[in-house]
Amino acid sequence: MKRGHQRILEEYLDGMEYLVPITNEDLCDYLADRTGERPEAVRPSVNMAMSRLEKTRRDLFRFQNGIYYRTKNTVFGYAKLDPGAVIYKKYITDKDEIIGYETGLSLMNKAGLTTQVPAHRFVATNRHRGRGLIEDAPLKVFLSRPITKVTRSNYLYLQTLELITALIKNRDDIQTDDPRGLIYEHIKRSDLDAAKLAYYAGECGGGKLADELVKIYYEGARNEIA
Repeated sequence: MKRGHQRILEEYLDGMEYLVPITNEDLCDYLADRTGERPEAVRPSVNMAMSRLEKTRRDLFRFQNGIYYRTKNTVFGYAKLDPGAVIYKKYITDKDEIIGYETGLSLMNKAGLTTQVPAHRFVATNRHRGRGLIEDAPLKVFLSRPITKVTRSNYLYLQTLELITALIKNRDDIQTDDPRGLIYEHIKRSDLDAAKLAYYAGECGGGKLADELVKIYYEGARNEIA
């Protein structure tokens, strides 16, 4: 490890908020930016420094390989990092870009379509390029490939289409008398453009999805007028 590398990393850690995931990639990018070296070239220094700092800093804990966090002691002991924050960091965001979104039963529960609380979360992410579901067991999350590439401008639209798809395919999991009304309220709350949502429905889901979207808008508008 080159002289000064550990000091630079400690400065970075000192500036981090508590209970926020810190990845090796973040550290490599920061050290490379400060030294003018390539991220790959400074990775050995990061690995060595973090191995030392994990043992010497009381505020630094390792969540899993390559992921750390700062914490502080409370009357209940050291606060622990929320796995949901790690899921968000690994699979839903990439720096300033959005690359994924929550889906499946966990999304249905948050939207009020079901009272079921799944043991695992479900995330559609650009980081999954294969087929079917894969499991990140330590984080209790199943990953799927999104219906199209996820970006900051489209993720809310794609997530909404996932809710509508669940309404079509997973009727047995729906536990509300007015699922279309709930999805309509979700669309309004998210301030989604109707034309853009219809476009994504046609491009990504085909006729059934587009037909269901029309029914959702029709029933929602009828209830507002009534």
